Amino acid sequence: MPLGSPRAEGEHGRRADRMQDPEGTPPRLKRVLSPVGVMLLAFSALSPAFSVYIGGDAVLHLAGTGAAVAFLLGGLAAAILGLLYAEVAAAFPGAGGIYPSLAALLGPFLTFPYIVLLIPVTLAQTAFAAVGMADYIRVLAPGLPLMPLAFGGIVAATGISVLNVRFGALVTGVFLAIEGAALTILTGVAVLHPSRSLAEVLAHPVMLDHGVLKSVPLFTLGLAAVSGLWTCGGASWGMYFAEEMHDAQRKIGRVVAWTGAIAALTIAGPMILMLLSAGDVKSMLGAEAPIAAYLRQTGGPVISAVVSAGVAAAIFNSLVACMMAYSRYLYATGRDGIWPRPISAALSALHPRLGSPVTATLLLAGLSAAMALIGEKALLILLSGNVSDYLLISLAIFVGRREGTTGRFFSAPLHPMVPVFGLGVTAMALIADWLDPDAGRPSVLLLTSLFVAALVYYHFRLRQVSRGWLVVAEGIEALGAEDPPIPAMVVAE
Repeated sequence: MPLGSPRAEGEHGRRADRMQDPEGTPPRLKRVLSPVGVMLLAFSALSPAFSVYIGGDAVLHLAGTGAAVAFLLGGLAAAILGLLYAEVAAAFPGAGGIYPSLAALLGPFLTFPYIVLLIPVTLAQTAFAAVGMADYIRVLAPGLPLMPLAFGGIVAATGISVLNVRFGALVTGVFLAIEGAALTILTGVAVLHPSRSLAEVLAHPVMLDHGVLKSVPLFTLGLAAVSGLWTCGGASWGMYFAEEMHDAQRKIGRVVAWTGAIAALTIAGPMILMLLSAGDVKSMLGAEAPIAAYLRQTGGPVISAVVSAGVAAAIFNSLVACMMAYSRYLYATGRDGIWPRPISAALSALHPRLGSPVTATLLLAGLSAAMALIGEKALLILLSGNVSDYLLISLAIFVGRREGTTGRFFSAPLHPMVPVFGLGVTAMALIADWLDPDAGRPSVLLLTSLFVAALVYYHFRLRQVSRGWLVVAEGIEALGAEDPPIPAMVVAE
C-alpha cells in the first residue's frame, strides 16, 4: 500500500503499535554521525583504491587501453545513477539501505524477494573482500596461508565493527587517508610521465590478444563500460548509515549524491591518467597485475611496494566498512519484523553502551567466514549478476514522483530521464552478464531463480498466513524532523 494514502494515514496508530517491543519502545540506532562521518564510512566501503587496483586490473585485462573509455563512460553513468539513490535516501532514510524505500514505494511483494536476494549477496561481498585482502597480503608476503588470513581479517574487522559508530568512522577515516595516499602516488607518477594524449587513447584503444596489440572491438568496449560502472559505483553505501545521521532527511540526499560523483572521479581519474602515461603498454597489459607492473616500470620498485601496502590497508578498510553497513542492514530487517519473531529479536538487539547491532555483526561475520570457503569463483558467481538495485530503484522513483512521496528534500534533475537511464543500464548489465558464460550468466540464472522463488513463497505462504504485509511509516507529517519516518514491513494480524 503506498505511503501517504488515506488508508495508510488512518491506520498509522494501529500499525505503529505492532512495531513496539514488549517494553513499548522499538530498538533504535543513535543519531551521532555528521555528513562527514557518513561520507568517510561510505568511501571506506566503496574503497577507491581497491576499485582502481583490483577492479582496474580486471578491466585492463578485458579491454586494454579501452579501459580509459570504460572508466570515462562508467564513471559518468555511476555519478548519474547516484542521483537515484540520493532521492530515495532523502525520502526514506533508514538503516536498511534501499529496501525501506522499496517497501514504501513498491510494496512488500517486490521488496521481500529483494531482501531475500540481498542476504547471499551481502555475505558473498563480505567474504570476497576478506579473501581479496588475503590474496593481496600473500603477494607482499608469499607463503602465508590464504584462509587463515581471510578469517583473521574478518575477526579484526568484526572487532572494529561492533564499536561505537563514531569510533568506526574515525578508524576508517585513518585507513582512508592511507588509501588516498596510494591513489595520490599513482596519480602523481602518471602526471609526471605523460606518453600520449587523451584523444589518442580514446580514439585508438588497443588490447592484448595472444601477445599482439589489436584494436578493441566496439562490443568489448561496451562490456568494459558496464564493468567500469560497477567499479566506479558506490553511492548507496551512505544509505546504510542514514538512520544514525543528524537531520538525515534534509542532508542525506546531498551526501549520497556527492559520494557518487566524487567516487566516480577518484576512481576513473587515476585510471585514465595512468593509461596516458604508460610507456610499455604491451608489457603492462600482459602482466598478471597490470597496475602494479606499471608502477614498477614507471615509478620503481620502492614506490610499487609502498603502494601495495597501502592497497592492502584499503582492502581491510573496505572490509570493516562493509561489515558495519551490512550489519545495519541485518539489524533493520530484524527491527522491522521481516523474519520470524526469535530471529528478528536477535538481529535487532543493540549493545546498551555502544549502540551497535552486536548480534547482527557477529552473525554476519560467522556466515561470511563460512561463505569464504566456497572459493573466489563461486563468490563471483553470486555477485556478478545482481542487477536488481538499478531496476527496482528506477521503478520506485517513478512511483514516488507520481505519489508525491519522493523529491521533497532531494530530487534527481530532468525527471524522468535519470530513472529511464537506470532501466537502460539494467538492460545493458543483463546483456553483459548473459554474455559471460563463466560468472555472469550463472549468476543471473541463480539470482533470478532466488528472486522468483521468494516471490512465490511470499504469494502462497506469507499472504495466506498474514493476509498481506503492510508498509508502515511513523510520523508521516514529521518529514525533516530529527527522527524521520522509517518504513517497515510487519505481519498484519
